[in-house]
Amino acid sequence: MEYIKILFQGLINMGAPVFLSIILIIIGLIFRMKFSRAFSAGLTLGVALVGINLVVDFMINNVGSASKAFVENTGIQLGALDMGWPPALGLAWTWEFAFLMFPIQILVNLVMLSFRWTDCVNVDMWNVGNKVCTAFLVSYVSGLVWLGLLFATIQAILELKNADYTRYRLQRLTNIPGVSMPHPMFLTGIWLYPFVKLMDKIIPSTVNFDAQKVREKIGAFGENHIMGFLIGCLIGLFGGYDFKATLTLGVQSGAALTLFPLVAKLFTTALTPISESATDFMKNRFKNRTFTIGLDWPIMAGRSEHWLIMILTIPIVLLYSLILPGNLVLPFGGLMNICLVVPLFFLTNGNLVKMAIGTIVGIPMQLYVASYFAPHFTRLAQSTGGVSAPDNQMLAWFGMDISELRYIVAEFSQLTPVGIVLFISTIILSVFYFKGMKKEEEQFKKELGIDVENSSNGRAIS
Repeated sequence: MEYIKILFQGLINMGAPVFLSIILIIIGLIFRMKFSRAFSAGLTLGVALVGINLVVDFMINNVGSASKAFVENTGIQLGALDMGWPPALGLAWTWEFAFLMFPIQILVNLVMLSFRWTDCVNVDMWNVGNKVCTAFLVSYVSGLVWLGLLFATIQAILELKNADYTRYRLQRLTNIPGVSMPHPMFLTGIWLYPFVKLMDKIIPSTVNFDAQKVREKIGAFGENHIMGFLIGCLIGLFGGYDFKATLTLGVQSGAALTLFPLVAKLFTTALTPISESATDFMKNRFKNRTFTIGLDWPIMAGRSEHWLIMILTIPIVLLYSLILPGNLVLPFGGLMNICLVVPLFFLTNGNLVKMAIGTIVGIPMQLYVASYFAPHFTRLAQSTGGVSAPDNQMLAWFGMDISELRYIVAEFSQLTPVGIVLFISTIILSVFYFKGMKKEEEQFKKELGIDVENSSNGRAIS
């Protein structure tokens, strides 16, 4: 046992890029990938982790320094710089127990498929990182690693059930049959669903706008590099920078927002071969079954409603960050608020008015949750050495997936009165949500012309 412990600790001490590369290679070999392909996937993951750290360091050294000057000049206390989702999940991967979530997610999916508790084959390996994030946040707050892994396991189960209960809603929105989305952000529906139902009673479905026409008027201002440039220039101006330094910061900020998604694609490049091998693995073990393929949310990304609301609410996000008492986070990397806008699109069937209202109401919660978890992200960065935050400045993730649920389970893990009340409320709301989703699925089946009595659930893997 002692030898295993020494070996395990030795691997961890190599650092996340090396350690997780080795783990991914081993997983690839278990899925019967060729060694060369598994080695390439593992090495690409290591490169992605190094790349994310480089971009975060670049952001901290430039935007971070300017934001400190901004805070000092304005007197507003914003001591945490928002990384956005690519660096935040990249940082979560550096947690020493991150590798355990690969086998946990696969085992959960296998067990649920075996007992026919789900029809979703989840091949979205990138979002294993989201379970890693939940596990490490709960572990850091509670001090209990096993509890963090337990809540991450429950999250994996709920994601699969949610994918089952929303497959026909997804097909109606995308016209793609046989797929589902076990993405964590859609569990935000547990809290959003009652609010959406209330809006449905108050606001007629006919009250809406043409998203494509509005987005065309915004034009190039919706591009990442231009938004980054404008925001960087504003931070520089309020930070007291001269003209040259302000323009330089604008270009650097535009570079940061452009590089984040580019580097994040390396994670997809690394994990796509694993996903393909996992699909083959499932096919060989569950023959003569009908499944849906669990994919990431970008299968809906072609709809203009998402991007329009994200862009239009950026000024509101920045305003909230300046006026909300107790907020510590200066939004930057997560200004394109995917993890609130996309679930609202899903639940409102793309109604722009309801999406805008839901986003405006939900932003304060996301800022406060980002402030709550900022010390823990900073502590992780410091302990792993992957990113070094400047003195008196923390790292945060504004627009975190399932912000409210992660806060609730973190508080509940400490058995605080607030945590207990919110956790019980979440259980009640979950029952209401899943019942509502199941009922609406029957309606979407009828709209799609699928036989409710005798339909097969999805499409067969063949």
